[in-house]
Amino acid sequence: MGEARPAVLVVHNDEREASALRVLLVRSLGCKAEVTWSGLEALRLLDAGHFNTLLTDEYVPDLYVGELIERASSLRFSPKVFVVRKGRGSNAMHHYRNLGLWTLLDKALPQTILASIGASVISERAHTPFIDDVQPDFLARGRS
Repeated sequence: MGEARPAVLVVHNDEREASALRVLLVRSLGCKAEVTWSGLEALRLLDAGHFNTLLTDEYVPDLYVGELIERASSLRFSPKVFVVRKGRGSNAMHHYRNLGLWTLLDKALPQTILASIGASVISERAHTPFIDDVQPDFLARGRS
């Protein structure tokens, strides 16, 4: 029997961006990926054990993203949590690491999103640096 596919839950308030992320994850990484706009719905799905990775936008309409990270990280099926935002990381987001954030990603860099999620689902020991630590030519050099 083959290994189970990685399961990623995408939480995003923009349907077009959410759909694009889902397609990217499915086609490029072979992930099982679903989309919701609701942080509360995401917590329900995560608690049921359907997903091992959470990819959420910095803005979630019905829940403060810090609360989403903290609550998701305390579930019995605690997922790796990735936050996407516009632009490079801010110092304000670094405190989310204490709440369970795996890494912060720039939504304008889809290859970095794929590399980060791919590394996390391939190896439980993988550590993906915060976006501030990623060099601009990260993928061009072929480093992981």
